[in-house]
Amino acid sequence: AGEGTASSSGAILTCSPNAGSRGESGRLIFSSGSAKQGNSGAIHIGTGTATGGRGGEIILSTGSGTSGSGGAVCMLSGRGCAKTGGEFAVQSGEGTATSSGSIIITSSNGGISGTSGSLVFSSGTSKSGNSGQLLLGSGSASNGRAGDLICSVGSGTSGSGGRLILQAGLSMLASGGLITITSGEGKQTSSGTVVTRTSNSGTGGGSGRLIFSSGTACGGNSGAISLGTGASSGGRAGGIIMTAGSGTSGSGGQVELLAGSSSYCTGGAIVALSGEGTASSS
Repeated sequence: AGEGTASSSGAILTCSPNAGSRGESGRLIFSSGSAKQGNSGAIHIGTGTATGGRGGEIILSTGSGTSGSGGAVCMLSGRGCAKTGGEFAVQSGEGTATSSGSIIITSSNGGISGTSGSLVFSSGTSKSGNSGQLLLGSGSASNGRAGDLICSVGSGTSGSGGRLILQAGLSMLASGGLITITSGEGKQTSSGTVVTRTSNSGTGGGSGRLIFSSGTACGGNSGAISLGTGASSGGRAGGIIMTAGSGTSGSGGQVELLAGSSSYCTGGAIVALSGEGTASSS
């Protein structure tokens, strides 16, 4: 395109003509040729730098459909027949003096009679090794607080709120996958707190339950539930407090401790022991 010494330079427009009454519009194909002894040619799409303004945008969009689905956008990295397939990287722009750019991945809002689109983040299957990991995390900060990781579901105006399901993987030959929730370590002060609670109820309902239970077992013992505090080398070990809520118009909540029943042997025992004192009284 022509240079503009005092104003904008000329635009370059590449398009196919409009289709007739019974056909499709023509395709646009941008491709490098194949190579037999080396790498095939790369395709570079980019905008120029700007000294007195903002860098140009790159907008990739497909057309809408009046009687069918809208056009799809497919971005695939290359397959590797002898080695690893190509990498697919998405990175926002660096901010040398301020913040770096955000990356926003979202589906559009649904119409009056439909739902919004799903977002699927998943690694592929594997035939002879481990499948790929899915890592979500924020970067470290040298002069501030590290970024939060917030996972929340939407509310419902005419139905229940969305569910949040965290499930480890199934194994056909070994133990199932582990779920670990650990608070952050504090190098100079206390470590972070882990809070598990239900939200407060509305004006006409009760608050949600908290259920801690192990699964059933077919050929062995069912899983145990262990509640405990960590040991302390320079102070007192943490306590375990179990209380039921009070009631302003009814009875206070009950605390029930029941051992398990047995169809063939003696029922389970309830054992309460005070702590041992190695140098003084227990």
